[in-house]
Amino acid sequence: MKTKHKARPRTIKFLWISELRAWPFTAVWLFFFCALFLVAGCREEPPQANATNSTEVTFKPQEMADALHAVIAANREQYSLQLVQRLCIEEKVLNATGNWKQDKALPLPAQMLRMESEAVQQKGAEFHYVLRSLWPINPKNAPETDTERLGLQFVAEHPDTNYYAAESLGGRRYFTAVYADTALCTACVDCHNRHQESPRTNFRIGEVMGGIIVRVPLEF
Repeated sequence: MKTKHKARPRTIKFLWISELRAWPFTAVWLFFFCALFLVAGCREEPPQANATNSTEVTFKPQEMADALHAVIAANREQYSLQLVQRLCIEEKVLNATGNWKQDKALPLPAQMLRMESEAVQQKGAEFHYVLRSLWPINPKNAPETDTERLGLQFVAEHPDTNYYAAESLGGRRYFTAVYADTALCTACVDCHNRHQESPRTNFRIGEVMGGIIVRVPLEF
């Protein structure tokens, strides 16, 4: 019985010492796993490639028309100044005529805008733009609707203010915007003032010669 009583304390002491010696290693492993868990939990997930933004971006019809006109007007201005004015009037290396194909010349700025508009329509664009004038050389460029006529009269009297209205065409409602189209250079005024079919022959640089009309559909 005494032997058993002496052996029991030694066994308990041995186990306690073993656990005490193993504790530093256990603490290190616990610290490592806790740190790994915290890092993994705080790490930001990368955005998904196919994630969609729930915020919808909408444009007002006027904003859309103004943006389209900015591009159209810039293109028209650069074609008139850099090609027609520079090459035909200043450097005299080319001509710009109404019969540009037969004459192997540059199209007139009004013809170029019409061709660009037709090309856009052929690609299925919902919007539409056209050049109109109260004094057109080509009768096709005369106003065709009351909105166009009122808008052209308005911008002729208020060149710095755009004209906006809504109209129905072909059973579809449009937001229609009219912007003043002014004479940019001598090539513009000389062409109109000297043309034998021009209804007005006293244009000056900077004056309103017509208007660019942009239509944006209000229903799709």
